[in-house]
Amino acid sequence: MSSKEHYIFLDVGDTLLTMKKPAGEVYFEVLKEFGLDGSKHPNGFMERAFRKAYAHMTRHPLPDYIDKFHAHVDGSEGWWRELLGFFLKEIGSDLEPDPIFQSIFKRFDDPEVWEIDPGFFELVEFAKERNSGLGIISNWDHRLKQLLSSVGVLDYFSPVIVSAEFGYEKPSPLIFEEAEKLVGLTPDKLVYCGDKVELDILPTRSRGWTAFHKHAEGDIKDLSELISRLKNK
Repeated sequence: MSSKEHYIFLDVGDTLLTMKKPAGEVYFEVLKEFGLDGSKHPNGFMERAFRKAYAHMTRHPLPDYIDKFHAHVDGSEGWWRELLGFFLKEIGSDLEPDPIFQSIFKRFDDPEVWEIDPGFFELVEFAKERNSGLGIISNWDHRLKQLLSSVGVLDYFSPVIVSAEFGYEKPSPLIFEEAEKLVGLTPDKLVYCGDKVELDILPTRSRGWTAFHKHAEGDIKDLSELISRLKNK
C-alpha cells in the first residue's frame, strides 16, 4: 500500500520525453556514417519512410494488446531490426541492415537525442508538496528504464511499468489494473497524462482516473500546465 495520498502517472514518448529530431532523421544520420547518400531526397523523406515502416510493423496488433516487443521471438532488438529492414527498402537502399543495426539501436539510448518536458522538475516539487507519487506507464521496449536513468529522471518514479516487461501494452486494461494494484489507491486518487487519446485518455477515464491530454490541441501543452490544472482540481 502506497503512503502517498495521490498518484500522477505519466506516459513517456511525447509526454515526459520528446525527441529533438524526428526518428527518420536520426536513422539518416547513422546511415550517412555507413555511406548512404541522401542528397537526392527531399525534406521529410526519411521521416515519411520511418513512419511507413513503423505502420507496416504495427499493421496487425496482437490479440488482447499483447506487447509487440515482449512477443517478438528476438525481443526488442529483433523487432527494431525487422523495422530497419523495411525502412531500408522504403528508401531504396541496398545497404544490409545487420552491420548497421546496433549503431541505430544504440543511438536512441543516447540522452542527447531526447529532451525532458520543461515543466517536469516543477511537477516533481508539486508532487512532493501534495504528497503525490509519480509513476510511469509506457508502451516502450526493454530499454526504457536505462534511458530514464541516462537522462537523469528514473529515480523520481516508482513504479515504472514498461509494456515490454509487463507483456501487455496500452490501452489494455491489464496495464492500468497493474498500476492500481501497485500503488493501492482507488481510481479517484489517480491521474494520468499522455499524448494519445486512444491509448492514454479513454482507457484511464473509463476506469475513473483523471486524465489530461498533452497535445497542441489537447488539455495541456506541457507539464507546467498539468500542475495548474491539478491545483484547480
